[in-house]
Amino acid sequence: MKKTVSAALLCGLSAWPGSAIGADRFDDWRTGDLVFMESASMQAVPIRVATGSAYTHMGIVDVTDEGPVVIEAGATVVEVSAADFVARSVGNNFSVYRIAGLTPEDAAVAVAEARNYLGRPYDIFFRLDPSAIYCSELPFYAFQAVDIALGKVEQLGDLSIDTPEARQVFLDRWERHPDCLAGGLDRDGCWELIQVQDIVTPVSIAEGDNVDLIYSTFYR
Repeated sequence: MKKTVSAALLCGLSAWPGSAIGADRFDDWRTGDLVFMESASMQAVPIRVATGSAYTHMGIVDVTDEGPVVIEAGATVVEVSAADFVARSVGNNFSVYRIAGLTPEDAAVAVAEARNYLGRPYDIFFRLDPSAIYCSELPFYAFQAVDIALGKVEQLGDLSIDTPEARQVFLDRWERHPDCLAGGLDRDGCWELIQVQDIVTPVSIAEGDNVDLIYSTFYR
């Protein structure tokens, strides 16, 4: 199976309901796995257009006595069943990645670290700041607890954000952007500022040398 399946660069706020089906297509969930999907949320639309890709949300798997759950940055950082997570995806499609050489002990530590962020608000500005968390930021921090570096830090300006859809998201939010407020910036100044804003994207995690794609229902 190829390394990535058209992996996206940003994560959409995933909070839409769906029927709990689809996750049973994969029966080898392991604690510490990373699960990616295409969100059905409105925010996912400009993200998908900007990236030309289907992955717009992700989370961290923990296998509990009650079955696999996913810790994800939704409206807040929450824990949901893997079935409910998958059911909110477009077409119930998802991909599972596994960190190479991850021990059960390190997986447990990373998942415990992710749970420390439960209740943390979602970061609509995609800032690399733990006061608010977006989807790929959560595993980026969680696995640092076991000295595993996931993804790479890029700048927003390196991504394809200069599209009508992404511009509209910017226009809707720039006046509330913490860094633009702190700098007293106008709209143009804020747009320039976000060009150099750091971000960790799902695609940089999915394409890392230390993860492997082990299952996907996309494009079958």
